[in-house]
Parts: sequence; structure tokens; C-alpha cells
Amino acid sequence: MINRIIFAAGGTGGHIYPAIAIADELVKMNSKIEIKFIGAKGRIEERLIPANGYKLETIEVSGFKRSLNIKNISSALKIFKALKDSKKILKEFSPELVYGTGGFVSGPVLKAAQSMGIKNVIEEGNYHPGVTVKLVAPKADKVILNFEGTRKLLKRNDNTVVMSYPVRENMKRTGKAEAAAVFGLDGNRNILLIFGGSQGAHSINSAMLKCFKNITGSGIQLIWQTGNEDHDLVNSSVSSNRNVKVLRYIDNMAAAYSASDLALCRSGISTIMELASFGLPAIFVPYPLASENHQEKNARAVAEKNAAEIILDRDLNQKLESSVLRLLNDENKLKYMSSNISSMADTKAASKIANMLVEMVNSSKN
Repeated sequence: MINRIIFAAGGTGGHIYPAIAIADELVKMNSKIEIKFIGAKGRIEERLIPANGYKLETIEVSGFKRSLNIKNISSALKIFKALKDSKKILKEFSPELVYGTGGFVSGPVLKAAQSMGIKNVIEEGNYHPGVTVKLVAPKADKVILNFEGTRKLLKRNDNTVVMSYPVRENMKRTGKAEAAAVFGLDGNRNILLIFGGSQGAHSINSAMLKCFKNITGSGIQLIWQTGNEDHDLVNSSVSSNRNVKVLRYIDNMAAAYSASDLALCRSGISTIMELASFGLPAIFVPYPLASENHQEKNARAVAEKNAAEIILDRDLNQKLESSVLRLLNDENKLKYMSSNISSMADTKAASKIANMLVEMVNSSKN
């Protein structure tokens, strides 16, 4: 039984939602458990974590630039203060375990836990481990990896375990016709889902604007999340096309996944694992400026399983239309890709991780 746990999670939904999924499972196991999240001040966690019913404390911390930059001096000073603040929170809350999901806020919190002898776990969903994971993994009690191949990229791997990255429990599949109706589309026809994270992806939007008429002209429908900045341009360009549903942001991603036959999107790990849980094949367009190019490495790990295809940002204008039409006109290929990406999913991942954490705490008490 775990009575008190701290989650260090923030920066992106990809770091926050898996922690929430595990926290939800721990609450099911012990309704009296005390859970606290630590996040970075001024980031998305200030909205998401309280909205999901959990207490949040924030610390001032930011990531390092990956080049010589004067801002790194400021970041270093923040790290020292964040470490001090983290120790203060840990001392006051006295958790039995600290769990980090990567991202720079996990660094000082887990380092503080390690210096205080508190059980700690770090999770890395991406194929290529980030700076924070590399920093804290050697002294972590457990390192949870999503890809087997990530083990060889860590200096120490006797403390690693491979477990599927958790997906939000509220992400449930519905029938295609029902889901398509949510967007005013026909569930009997092919639907392409286009999105680039909550902010959208300008390069994907721009390339799709050049070819959407030919794609929809072949009978394909589009659910197109543009993000805020490109919304008005895209919406005005496609407003007369009944085969396109344009949205700034998709609140009901479960319906969007359920309605679609193929996704065109970035390749952050949360996106990949959500696609896997819905068995939705994808054309990945990795974000070219992602740290250590981790999105392309994620995408290639999935493509090696014949579960997705990849178009690099620089090749979008040349390859996008032909790739979409080829895949959506090959039902057998889509079924094969769907089966392969489904094999990456584990709907019980959050529960399995929660049970492992309980076992870790119990063993330390005996």
C-alpha cells in the first residue's frame, strides 16, 4: 500500500497525462492515498493537474538550451533553487515514493529524492532518452522504458523495465459511424485525421492546403485540427468543402481517433501510444526541432514494426498527397498497419505500473 506519493510531471501533456493515469489507478487501490504533483511555474500543468482533481505545487525551473546560450546561466541558477525548493516540499510531504515522467521539472525533484534516500522512479516514453532521464536514471530505483532499444542508450540498465506508456483511461473507442457523426461526417467513407499537437503544426497545415482539394475530390473526408494560429487561414480556404471539418483544437480526441482510418501527425510518444490504443495507423511527420531529434527516432521505431510511415518536414510538399491517397486506397495495407500498431498498446499499462510501485514500497517496508 502506498499512502503518500509525489509525481514530478509537466511541460507537455505527454508528460502529464501518463502520471495522471497512474495516479488514478493508485486512488482506485487506496482511496485514502495522498497525492501531490510538482510542476514548473507558468506551464500547462497549472491548468491540467488541478482540472484532473490533484494538488499541485510549482517550482521555478527551465530546460537548458542545446547550444552555447547565456540563458543557460539563468537556467543553472534556477536548477539550484529548484533543487532546494524540491527538498523542502519532499521534507514537508514525506512521500514514500517519487515518480517522474521525464521533462525538465523531473530533474531537480528526483535528484532531491535521491539525495534524501526516498524511493524514486523515472519513466521515459521516447525511444531516445532525454537529458533529464540520463541525469537521474543511474541512481533511480527503477527506470521504466517504452522501447526495448532504449536500454542500450543508457549507461546503466540493470534498473530498467520495459512497460507500455500509459494512456488516459477516458480514451475509449466508439463505433466509427457514431464518432464520425460528432464531426458531421459520413462514417461509411474514409476519414483522414490531421493534427499537430495542441498548437497545431504549420508545416503540415501548409502542405495540406496545397493538396486537400485533390484528396477530398477522391472521396476522402478530413478532420483537421489546425491549432490557433493557422485556423482562420485554413478555415477560410476550405469553408465551402463539406468533406472537411476544421477545428482549432479537438476536445474529444477519442471520437476523432474512432472516426478515422489514418492519421497525419507529429510523433510525440503520447500521440503514438494513443494511436496504438485505437489501432489507428499513421503517417508521421516528426517535429524537426524536437530535442535530440527524438520524434524522428520515435517514428522510425514504429515504422520498423510496419505500423506507420514517415514523411520528413522537408518532403511534405512532394510526398504528402501521394502517400495519403496510396494508403487510403489500400484497405489491406491499412488493416496490416492497424494490427501492428495495436500490438504496441497495453490498456492496462497504468494499472501494471501502479501495482509495481506498490510492490516497491511494500518491499522497502518489510
